[in-house]
Amino acid sequence: MEWSVNLPVTDFRSVWKMSDEQVKRAGEIRSAVLSFAVATLAAICGHWPGELQAHHGGALYDATRTVTVRGSVTEFKFVFPHVLVYIAVTDGEGNTVEWSGELTTPNRLARGISAGSPTSIRWTANSLLPGDVIELTGDPARNGAPSIRIRRLVDASGHALIGGESVGVERGSASREPLPVGQGADLRGVWIRRYDHAWENYAFSEELPPMTPWAQARFAESRPVFGPDAVAVVETNDPTYQCLPPGVPRIYAHPAAFEIVQSAERVMIVYEFHQWFRIIYTDGRSHRTGRPESWMGESVGRWEGDTLVVESVNFNDRTWIDRRGVPHSDRLHVTERFSRNGDGQLILEITVKDPVAFTEPWSSRRVFDSVNWRLEENVCMENALFEEFSAYEREVTEYEEGAGTP
Repeated sequence: MEWSVNLPVTDFRSVWKMSDEQVKRAGEIRSAVLSFAVATLAAICGHWPGELQAHHGGALYDATRTVTVRGSVTEFKFVFPHVLVYIAVTDGEGNTVEWSGELTTPNRLARGISAGSPTSIRWTANSLLPGDVIELTGDPARNGAPSIRIRRLVDASGHALIGGESVGVERGSASREPLPVGQGADLRGVWIRRYDHAWENYAFSEELPPMTPWAQARFAESRPVFGPDAVAVVETNDPTYQCLPPGVPRIYAHPAAFEIVQSAERVMIVYEFHQWFRIIYTDGRSHRTGRPESWMGESVGRWEGDTLVVESVNFNDRTWIDRRGVPHSDRLHVTERFSRNGDGQLILEITVKDPVAFTEPWSSRRVFDSVNWRLEENVCMENALFEEFSAYEREVTEYEEGAGTP
């Protein structure tokens, strides 16, 4: 089903006459739909360009329907966590309504990557300007709020900035510096994951891992933003939405890039997601005892030929294994095996052991592409801002179609 509201370029300035009440209502709508951005810490979708849906807050959008609106840009917010586009459109009765459209993160758009659709440009804060006439197509808000998750964005000339041709991804190249003595394979560089299935955006296996009754009870209490039982961000109890560390292996379930740096006695992994990092010692030292529990665990590594094997222990039990809410205990033991394949990709094989949470060990595999990117700032919102955005989301979820609409 497609519903269109078109605003001709030549008619826009003459029909955009909003009363004080209409302006006030448009502002309320804008505050409400801004909360959709909280439902995002974007995800790279599928192979380049991504073909799979990968947004937070899927519960707020109806992916079974398509809406197309056309109008003039009133504001373009090239900000975290998601880029927002506001346009003024006229309905069939000549009234003006401000719609918002949600894109992915500014980091991804700047790299020429969108979510679910290709982008034909590398975006900047000036890619859209007030007064530009554009057409937005995407998934509408389930409750009728004037907001969509953008799948296609076309400018006034008919050129598809989103949903057309792909500008392509800047691939990485092999390091020119010699590999430090004592290291195995060259794992250096910036890496971004790829995947083929929607579930890989939030989990390490399509089916749930084999959980114990203890874990099943905790899982039943999880209210994730992703997966079959996804809820709105305002309803989640996901620790990362309180700006707490994601833990391991969950850090690899997020779509942000990371960089591996190697030296003679250690490997450092710097994650763009919330600027976390890990130092993995490869000098033969062992795990320490008597240390306090930690969010990201204590990691030591060793080289088995060209494979870096990392053993991580000493976790607390406050993180989730993945983004759908699978729990773990403080007896979690994660083994990561990093290697390169013949195509130059980074292969990560993960084994999870936790006798309290799982009836048996289980494994998963991730593939990462080398990219020629800089790691960008990606700072989690402080709790006060999270609550503020949650309040906006409540306005959207409680929106009543027609109530106060101009």
